[in-house]
Amino acid sequence: MGGWVAVAGASARADGLEDARRDWQTGRYARALERLEAIEPADPAEAARVALARAECLRSMGRIEEAVEALSAASEIEGEAGAEVLGLLAEIRFSQGEWDEAEALVARALERDDLCRRARWVVALLHEARGEAKEAVEAYRWFIRDYNARQRETRRDPDALCLIGRAAQRYYRATARGEELSQALNDVINELFEGAITVDPRCWQAAWLEGELFFEGYQEGSARRELNRALLINPSAAEVLVTLGRIDLENYALNDGREKAEAALEINPSYTPALVLLADLNISDERFDEALEAAKKAVGRNPKDPEALARLAASQQLLVNPLGAAAAEAAALKDNPRPAAFFEALGDRLADRRKYHPAERAFLKAIAADPEAAGPKVGLGMLYMQIGRETEARALFDQAFDADPFNIRADNMMKVLDHMASYEAIETEHYIVLVDPTQDRLLGRYMADYLEEIHPVLVDRFGYEPPGKTSIQIMKDHQMFSGRTTALPFIPTVGACTGKVVALASPTATRKAFNWARVLTHELAHVITLQQTNFNIPHWYTEALAVESEGGPRPQPWNTLLVERVPQRRLLNLETINLGFIRPREPDERQLAYCQAQLYARYMVKRFGDDALARLLEAYRLGMATKEAVESTFGVPVEQFEEGYLAYLDEVVETIRTRVEDEEPVSFSRLLLDLRKEPEDAALNAKVAYEYFARRDYKSARPFAEKALELEPHQPLASYVMARVMMLIGDEAKALELLTPALDEERPNERVVDLLAELTMKAGDLEEAARLYELARRDDPLNSKWLAGLARVHLRLGDEAAFLGDLAQLAENDSDDLAVRKVLAERHLARGEFEEAARWAKDCLHIDVNDPKAHVVLGDALMGLDRPGEAVREFEVALGLEPEDAEAIRRKREQALAASGAPEDSGADEPAPSEEEEGDDAPSPADPGGDVDQKSTWKRNQNRSLVFGNSSTGKVRTRSGWS
Repeated sequence: MGGWVAVAGASARADGLEDARRDWQTGRYARALERLEAIEPADPAEAARVALARAECLRSMGRIEEAVEALSAASEIEGEAGAEVLGLLAEIRFSQGEWDEAEALVARALERDDLCRRARWVVALLHEARGEAKEAVEAYRWFIRDYNARQRETRRDPDALCLIGRAAQRYYRATARGEELSQALNDVINELFEGAITVDPRCWQAAWLEGELFFEGYQEGSARRELNRALLINPSAAEVLVTLGRIDLENYALNDGREKAEAALEINPSYTPALVLLADLNISDERFDEALEAAKKAVGRNPKDPEALARLAASQQLLVNPLGAAAAEAAALKDNPRPAAFFEALGDRLADRRKYHPAERAFLKAIAADPEAAGPKVGLGMLYMQIGRETEARALFDQAFDADPFNIRADNMMKVLDHMASYEAIETEHYIVLVDPTQDRLLGRYMADYLEEIHPVLVDRFGYEPPGKTSIQIMKDHQMFSGRTTALPFIPTVGACTGKVVALASPTATRKAFNWARVLTHELAHVITLQQTNFNIPHWYTEALAVESEGGPRPQPWNTLLVERVPQRRLLNLETINLGFIRPREPDERQLAYCQAQLYARYMVKRFGDDALARLLEAYRLGMATKEAVESTFGVPVEQFEEGYLAYLDEVVETIRTRVEDEEPVSFSRLLLDLRKEPEDAALNAKVAYEYFARRDYKSARPFAEKALELEPHQPLASYVMARVMMLIGDEAKALELLTPALDEERPNERVVDLLAELTMKAGDLEEAARLYELARRDDPLNSKWLAGLARVHLRLGDEAAFLGDLAQLAENDSDDLAVRKVLAERHLARGEFEEAARWAKDCLHIDVNDPKAHVVLGDALMGLDRPGEAVREFEVALGLEPEDAEAIRRKREQALAASGAPEDSGADEPAPSEEEEGDDAPSPADPGGDVDQKSTWKRNQNRSLVFGNSSTGKVRTRSGWS
């Protein structure tokens, strides 16, 4: 904070100090220095003011030693001005970790002016840094008393208001609870920070401090608004850039955060929080060596900074250097026996990388060091939620919210836990499935069966079995799933794994049905590989193994990405691929990351042998980072490994004959301009014709298509447009006549071959239609369009075996396609192919477990396989779902009971009660996506709804939210 306003008086405006302050406040630091150097102080008091101003400018530029020299030269000046000089010098020495010298300077300052706020601020910081909590609270309380005593003059001093606001905030967080804290923080925001801006509209520090306060309470919307207001005043405020970078970190916008951290360091190379942020970003990006480097630089700036030491300890821990981590912890404990800030920051960083045991230890130590603080309790509560210890988490969130109603994450997690209180557990040998019994009890039963079915397969694949039982939590809707996973209302996925817990959004409540069995397989692969490597496996590799575990063909969009990007080398590599999952820079980069990760795994197997994947898992288990793991496992430099991977991708692309446009898309207006320049170009005429046709302007399309065909007979795109025009007037024979010669069998135009096959099939030439679809498949073998066409042809030909083969491939292409699976199950059942019928009926249930028809087909197939006991269950489940043909199903059930030998009076002779009959448990579709309640509710209530941090425009915190 600048000290010159408090002591400058009227002469400041006369001698240029006010102009210098304006430049400093708006980020023109060099210009402010030039103004100050031109001032010739008339007396010692003015010399002190100039020294203070120069020191503030120099400190903002990171020129710390020059700032110290300027203050030292004025340190013998007496009176209030001299006390301010000593106070600022003490603050700088404190920020360098020179506590004893800072203490001595404070003593000298207070001898000259016992009311020197700057010196009193350093007194409070020293008490807090040494773990002297009671003394620190009293030191912060001094500011409130001083404000009350000198309120009239203080209200005219923006720097004093900001400093008092910082002290008051810390005091109230340490002493107030609940509504009392809410009101106190309201006063800090409105009376002090906003008061400072009223006095000095250029006081960006006040807006920054408001942003900090909102950010600490997860009020991201309000935080960004205030921080942007500060940045508009001073674009060169390193402090503001770092806070915005911390918000980016929370949102895993790591590239954005890195840009802000680097920009802050360019402005102020000595700003330790920017180095701390850089370390955090590197930890989240799994660049542990770079995190260690940033942490060492931060500790070099301030060897006693608990935040910097925490990053040093975390980096050493993540690099499997326990001695280095212990040394950093010892340094934090040397001058403070209760370094709560150190342990909380260490716990946050380790929990971010799923180092649950050391993170738990750190949070527990932070809580022991400061039992009243909310932050460590929230951090430990979030950790317990990740490892399935919900009861303990609930107690922590209750305590945290009571201590700090600003904390939205604590409030949201309590809402989630309130909601989950009624969930039921379905327990198996290896899993505990939690479900909402009013909606998903049946789903939970079938999930439990599937989990035990897939468990030995995955354990055998990876050679590792997790100890204990894994918790599978099926959240009632997507909002609750997001809240359970992140304590925020939305994440763009339906499944998440922490390594100990798998959470899924219920498929019964999502907008689009999905194959929950495939999602579970993917997430269980994460459970195994994360625990197998002690959570050292990087994001890309656990995703690669999870995708491989799902099976199925590579999705067609991935092939298109490969064909487009591999030749251009617009690809991710081992350094950038993790960010592709976390924060993609382009819309399709997340899909590219999944695709490339899977291909990294296949490349390793091809080049280094069948055991390559297991060997790399072992390297990660030993704690190696990716570069070291790759080089030690495969015996090649990582650069050579990457070169081989690129060559492998080239080979993959050679096997993909998928079509992509030969040219970049061109706007219609550009096409028309190009055609004016080259009116005799057949291809341009054809493209314009197609664009008109796509816009349903058939009258305009036809002359361009005709001209294209005059210039180039049988031009494919023009032939297609003319054929479609002919179809519109009912002349399909003419359309067929136009298209047939337009087909290039070596490189068929997709539109031509598609329409030609359709017309040929309509004309009754089914063999030729099949040949055309097979021709199209040659270039695009897994494209569902051609498979669907072949299926229609084979069905009309009566070739049911081929038809079922086509449908099976279509089902493989789309794991969420229920309709195709139903046809497969029913057709195989009709053919007496009971194994296949059962397989596809189960697949139907993996998408919609509440479909009674699928249960009946599965029951019929099981009867055909002479498994009547299992069939009974399916018929009973179908009856519980209230099907239309209940009487027929009841007869099937009776036959199954008789075949199984179950006695008629065993209790199995009546249909199992539906969930509706058992009480208020009837399965009902949940609202798949109502509006999210964005109001930040402080007062807890029975009807909880997850909240965003902030959505309104004001700043006053009230009992009902931000108003």
